[in-house]
Amino acid sequence: MKQKFTVGLAVVLAIVITVLWLFWGPDSWDVQITGVTGDGRGVQYRIETVHTDTAETLIFRNEDAGFAPPYFKFASADLQALASRITQGCPQEPVTVHGYGMRISFLDMFPNVTSIDAPERCLDAPSNAGAVGG
Repeated sequence: MKQKFTVGLAVVLAIVITVLWLFWGPDSWDVQITGVTGDGRGVQYRIETVHTDTAETLIFRNEDAGFAPPYFKFASADLQALASRITQGCPQEPVTVHGYGMRISFLDMFPNVTSIDAPERCLDAPSNAGAVGG
């Protein structure tokens, strides 16, 4: 009886850890950023993307995680500005979006962005985009 209880407890614990990992575990997506919305106050920041291989839409939320481990994210406004610059300067360029969480439509849940890896030319200020050697 004690062995069955131990095995049952281990199975339940494994399921709980798996669900927590799916929700809070890190992930990366190769996407093209197609738009940004929100003002960060009354309307949550959102980053609209499409998968590079399937053209399937994926929307990310972009909000500070605060002191919640392990992300400690406080730069959602800066990340939103970066995403906006990428949509204006390199709309067709694939980027890698890093974040955590998953998209669950009926619960209105979106993955949260923690960083964006983009080609250097997409990160340059607009005034430097046409500069030679700079």
